[in-house]
Amino acid sequence: MNIVVIGAGGIGAFYGMILHSVGCDVKFIARGENLEYLKNNKMKMTHPNYTIEDKIDTYSLEELTTNFKPEQIDAIFIATKAMSTESISMKLGQWSKNSKKIPYYISLQNGVENEDIMEQYYAKDYVIGGLSRLIVSHTVGLGHVHCEGGVETLLGALHHTVKNKEFLENLKNILDTTPTKTIISENIKLELWNKLIINNGVNAICALIEEESGPLLQNDKTSKLIYGLMSEAALASNAVGVNLTQEDADKMYELYKKFQSVKPSMWVDKENNRDLELEQICGVVVRNCEKQGIDAPYTRTISTLLEFTYNRSRNNLV
Repeated sequence: MNIVVIGAGGIGAFYGMILHSVGCDVKFIARGENLEYLKNNKMKMTHPNYTIEDKIDTYSLEELTTNFKPEQIDAIFIATKAMSTESISMKLGQWSKNSKKIPYYISLQNGVENEDIMEQYYAKDYVIGGLSRLIVSHTVGLGHVHCEGGVETLLGALHHTVKNKEFLENLKNILDTTPTKTIISENIKLELWNKLIINNGVNAICALIEEESGPLLQNDKTSKLIYGLMSEAALASNAVGVNLTQEDADKMYELYKKFQSVKPSMWVDKENNRDLELEQICGVVVRNCEKQGIDAPYTRTISTLLEFTYNRSRNNLV
């Protein structure tokens, strides 16, 4: 399978390297110093149980759309920050709109709105939602990503057809030859919102306090804040017809308490002076609660404090 991975960070590099290791023709799309490094050096992905290191063809997005045709590619994984989804989709939509054969576009990003944005630019049957769980993956240096966890991938079409069902089965068969588990979901929107419950519960608060999820869940007072954050995410889902309940939030809360302690992506982004996915995670919860005439006080408070203190520290660096 001919695959393009946009975003050679933690998640993108992981999937690109495991797919390369089982024989897929993989191209990375990167930018800045990461692009320049990977054009001339190997990508290294380390995991406690295995290491994959090899030279992968790497291009800018402009080089992809200039030098390659859509019919040469079977699937494009988008593994960037969610705030980049629209600009990437606009560019790729223009590139592929007049082609007889187009790739499947697969989001492996945080948030629940990426697929809605993608559908504005690609044929809806070719938009695939996806998420990773039980994985912690961070860039530890140029061309080096370190991952931990068993890794489960959930994939699902938003508009089911015979053709995209066949594509997903083929992709699952390929991924099943890697040391990961893949599940095809009939309701990927539901799964994305379940992940948002966890993301809203721990991502911003860990970044704000600068503490891993484990100690916060074990503390009587901070665990109540996490529970409140998760509960508000479930409430928010009712604005878009996903209709998660408090019982669903309780299940995710109890499930997450059993997970290994993690350092969520917002804290990593904060340490590296990168933009935070606050709007794509916390903002979604606040907005969809407001649509129902209710507030999301836990989410509003934690995200506002994080945004204010982070912007202040960044301004002081200028």
